[in-house]
Amino acid sequence: MIVKSCLFSFLILSLTACAGTHAVGDKNPSTEYVEVSNPAFTMSRDAPDTIWVPKSSVDNGPPRAKEAIKMAYKSVQGNQADSGAPPQTSSSLPVASPTVANTTSSLSADMRNRVVVLGTGSDLLTIPFREKLRVLPHSPVLAIAPDIAANKIQSRDERAAYAVKNWQDSGAPLSLFVSAPDGLAAGRYLAAEIYDGMGAGLLSRVEAIIPPYDAKDPASQNTALDSAMTLLAERARDAIALLPWYAKIVAVEGDRIYINAGHEAGINIGQKLKVYRGGRVMQGLGFSPEAVVGTVEVTGFVGANGATALIKGGGPVYLTDIITGQ
Repeated sequence: MIVKSCLFSFLILSLTACAGTHAVGDKNPSTEYVEVSNPAFTMSRDAPDTIWVPKSSVDNGPPRAKEAIKMAYKSVQGNQADSGAPPQTSSSLPVASPTVANTTSSLSADMRNRVVVLGTGSDLLTIPFREKLRVLPHSPVLAIAPDIAANKIQSRDERAAYAVKNWQDSGAPLSLFVSAPDGLAAGRYLAAEIYDGMGAGLLSRVEAIIPPYDAKDPASQNTALDSAMTLLAERARDAIALLPWYAKIVAVEGDRIYINAGHEAGINIGQKLKVYRGGRVMQGLGFSPEAVVGTVEVTGFVGANGATALIKGGGPVYLTDIITGQ
């Protein structure tokens, strides 16, 4: 469910948004409407470019869609105010310059997954990639990477096994492996592969091409590599944001539990989280939780990325259960 929600909001905010207002006279002449890009436009070639939605959805619509509509509406209202033009109605449909939403703003900072970053083939890429990923807005929470030899994680099976171990040892549901399969020359690419800690293997792979540079100029080469690394980090961040959020239970004390997610993960005191037990691993797709066995409410924080919660429904809760925001 979270994957679909995030993907839908990502598509909406990545589309061009055109907006204007008009009144629909069939049922309620006083109702104002806003014209926005049709979220289904990329799903069907016969779908219209834009659709009209009630202006009230700016304030009452689904959270992420609401922000997209509000951005489009405010943009057009601002343009009208600057030009002194009165609001347009159904008798004169607007022709507005498209406003392109920033895709970065579509990524939710509410729930951020814990991720382990590892290198394959060369540890030289791991540290600079981690730093690039860490400073990005809405970046995942970076867990401490295990001390392993890069030459031991070459195959997909080995990376999948390390991802499972990382979930068991550090509670990181995702492991990201960065590499330069064909070297660091211009025209070659950097790659980042995201593996599931529940055992589903490779979930996503993103790449970034190293741009041309003057091979005789070290500064030019560094600039090119830095550019490719930045782009790779952004694409990895965006891919991670579309994946479900999970946290691990690290201790249970009666009705109180401790989880490995807190301030950095974006959860808040009073927030309700669900407890799942069991599920099915779909190879290449991810983990599908099976049954909700309880609900917990966050009551406090422990360090930068830990929290306490009280069981509010269901139970009992065990260390092997999974906390989700679904």
